[in-house]
Amino acid sequence: MRLRSRLFAVLLPSTAVVLAAGCEQEDAEDVDRSCKALQSGEACTWAGLALDEGFNGDGLHRRKTLVSQPQDLLFMPDGTAWFTDFNNFLIRRVLTDDTVETMVGSQDPIFPGDGPLTGVAPGGADGSEWMLNHPTNLVPAPDGSLLVVAWHNHKLLTVDPDDGHVTVMCGGGAGFAGDGGPATGALFKQVNDATVDEAGNIYLVDQQNQRIRQIDANGDIDTIAGAGSRGYSGDGGPALEAEFSWAVGSNPNPSGGIVHHQGKLYISDTEADVIRVMDLGSGQIDAFAGTGEEGDGGDGGPALQARLSAPRDLEIGPDGRLYFADTDNGRVRAIDLDSGIIDTVVGTGELGLGEDGLPATETQLRRPFGIAFDPDGNLYVMDTLNSRIVKVAR
Repeated sequence: MRLRSRLFAVLLPSTAVVLAAGCEQEDAEDVDRSCKALQSGEACTWAGLALDEGFNGDGLHRRKTLVSQPQDLLFMPDGTAWFTDFNNFLIRRVLTDDTVETMVGSQDPIFPGDGPLTGVAPGGADGSEWMLNHPTNLVPAPDGSLLVVAWHNHKLLTVDPDDGHVTVMCGGGAGFAGDGGPATGALFKQVNDATVDEAGNIYLVDQQNQRIRQIDANGDIDTIAGAGSRGYSGDGGPALEAEFSWAVGSNPNPSGGIVHHQGKLYISDTEADVIRVMDLGSGQIDAFAGTGEEGDGGDGGPALQARLSAPRDLEIGPDGRLYFADTDNGRVRAIDLDSGIIDTVVGTGELGLGEDGLPATETQLRRPFGIAFDPDGNLYVMDTLNSRIVKVAR
């Protein structure tokens, strides 16, 4: 199995100081002009400075705020939009006045961490005291809190959306443990994504353990898919006997994606260049998209005959299609769940950075890792290596 290109590097603290000064010369109305003028199907930079990455503080307009390799975005009921500022080691939110505020993590000191510097006390701690190490995904938890997938911390955290208070839901150091018992005793190895069903069950991509695990509504954990070995096998049979191929090693890329929809789990098998579907009723896993051969092609035809390249985050769109980040193709693609037809909805297939305000399919992306929808049905793309978030008008 081939190695993927490296995603991240720890930032130097001087990056943002140089870049921030030029941003202040534009007022908020001017800097956001391309988004305000969007027509249906057009794209703009919604957050970040596009290609420039770093940290230039809080309280700035989202288009004047430096971010570093964003991974996920979640719109909350209060109108705020939370996102994982992956390589700044932060969870941040865009307020209703379009300014950005850090909710979990700190840039003083600037280094990845694992909880408060003084240690994790019972009952958690304020978000400003909580150091993170490359958070990846955000999921609304059944109790109304925010579930943070703390990838390089090997943990699931819960955050109170009102005040940013953080507690550890489960996880410790990297490992594999806990199946058949309370999730509080579980260990993961770079858990990368999560999804929740209507009954409150949580499903996780346990990346380096090559497993899908479930935390049920009673708080118990078990493996429901994956034999624990790395490969690509098992389609048409029991999910527990299948192999997944997610990135491994001391410093891999975040790998794997998952979303629940109508009794099924759709799973991005990133290094195998496929998307798979698991029926939770029968426990069977099947191929859903991709041939297993890395490439770029197949739009307008059956998803099973299309070629993908490192698919990651998945979401069900307002039109009922399955959307996913086709990361190494620089695309977001969508699959009709009834017909199985696949199409590109964002990206050109050429990695890069172009101008704002173009049709989404003429807008270049550079290894997008995540996607999201707002309550109005607009699509947002974490254009990860361009260090920006792109909005596509519905």
